[in-house]
Order: sequence, then C-alpha cells, then structure tokens
Amino acid sequence: MTISPLSNTVTSVSYDIYFLKHDPGQSWEDAMEASEEQAAAPEVLTRPSGWDQVVSGVRYILGDVSVLENPPVWEIDHERTGIQVSCFSREWSITVPYWSDGDAAVAITGHLRAIAGIVQTATGLEAYDPQVEIAVTTDEWTAQQAASVFDQA
Repeated sequence: MTISPLSNTVTSVSYDIYFLKHDPGQSWEDAMEASEEQAAAPEVLTRPSGWDQVVSGVRYILGDVSVLENPPVWEIDHERTGIQVSCFSREWSITVPYWSDGDAAVAITGHLRAIAGIVQTATGLEAYDPQVEIAVTTDEWTAQQAASVFDQA
C-alpha cells in the first residue's frame, strides 16, 4: 500500500486475498476485525497445519516455485506471475502485484481462485477478496470480475 503525495489517497500495489474464520451470519467486516485482533497474539513459530498440502497444490497449479520456511514466516513465491502465498504466524494470504491487465490478468486471477481453493481446503479458513468484497470460492466471484480490478489499478 502506498500513499499518493499528490492526492493524499491510499493506493494498493497488490491484489490480496485473505483467509478468515467466517462464522455463519457473521459479516466479512467482522471476520476481518477478528482476524486483526488475533494478529496481536504472540507469534506462532510451528509449521502451519496444511503447509505441505498447500506447497504441493501450488506447485501443481504454477509449476516451479520457491519456498521460504523461516518461522514465523512461510512463503511460496512464483517469480513469473509474482503470486505469493504466505502464512505469517497462522495468518494466510495470497498477494499478486498489479503487473498484468486484460487476458493476462484473467489468467492470473484464475490461478488465484485455484490456489485459494487449495489453501481453503488445507486450512479450513475461507478465502475472502476485499477488492470485490466476495468470498473467492463462491459462484459470485469470477476471474473476470477480479481481473477488472487489475485493469483499474
């Protein structure tokens, strides 16, 4: 996230997906707040549950990736697309820079959905996209809709 000195507005430099504990009837805003409160807890240094499943799934989707295991930080990076899957002290996220647009952005966001499904299955947490305010693995979320955010960035 950067602040534009000319307009004093906050601009995001990446597309982000967060994994949250989302209870039935709970708003996504409340789930985000609960996640932020949990982030204030002491760091967790043990290997994240489902880590190996996530690494193998991301490799299946993206091919060659680099893996960093430096507790409390666990990351999977795909150099060509810039996609990064990370777990910091049990907080999971996917980020990708706004390098692409058009059909390339649609392809990237298609990867994001597939990876979100892998992380969601491995962790039991729900994938939430704050850019379009929709859960990623629902029928409401589409790669085209997410890619339109890339085109506007």
